[in-house]
Amino acid sequence: MTEPAPQAAPQAATAHDADPALHPADNFIAASLARLTRGVRDRRSDFHVIGLATTGADGAPRLRSVVLRGRAAQTGQITFHTDARSAKFAELARDGRAALLAYSHAAKLQIRIEGEVTLHHDDVEADAIWRALPEGARQIYRTQLPPGTEAAPDRLDLTLSMEEAARHFAVCHLSPALYDVLWLRPEGHRRAIGTPDGAGKLAARWVAA
Repeated sequence: MTEPAPQAAPQAATAHDADPALHPADNFIAASLARLTRGVRDRRSDFHVIGLATTGADGAPRLRSVVLRGRAAQTGQITFHTDARSAKFAELARDGRAALLAYSHAAKLQIRIEGEVTLHHDDVEADAIWRALPEGARQIYRTQLPPGTEAAPDRLDLTLSMEEAARHFAVCHLSPALYDVLWLRPEGHRRAIGTPDGAGKLAARWVAA
């Protein structure tokens, strides 16, 4: 992974001061989210693959990794994709509340995001994004069996046509309601929590790590 050195993680301190807590918490969160955004296009970034937590039908937590596909600069909306036949799609359709976890080992920076997920499946938006996907990304959705289906080894690689695969493609947008950013700083950990207003403004505060 090619995240910059930990000293640069907050990008909120001056050249003479390495403690971000002496500066506004919203600066620290904004700088950390800028790093997260770079993970959309940089496959080598620790932030390219992030954790997604949902609630199962039985009320138990469910956790898996998803690829970070987008982050809107103004609203902070996070985008990832999934198969509409998957358990995660059913869980989000039943309860859109979800949490994301991103961690950079190199920068010692953890970003936690809570919010509500909106699903797009078999609609204009999903179709437009599907058409823009590279061929390799589309192949993931060509599996004939729904994710998690028990099958004999000789059936695991059965495929669908690309047209059939498109019908299983879903786009997920998470609208952030809470940011929780933690920097594992050698001289003392620093943590900030922020609440976005959806229009680019952020109410943030420093809290104990």
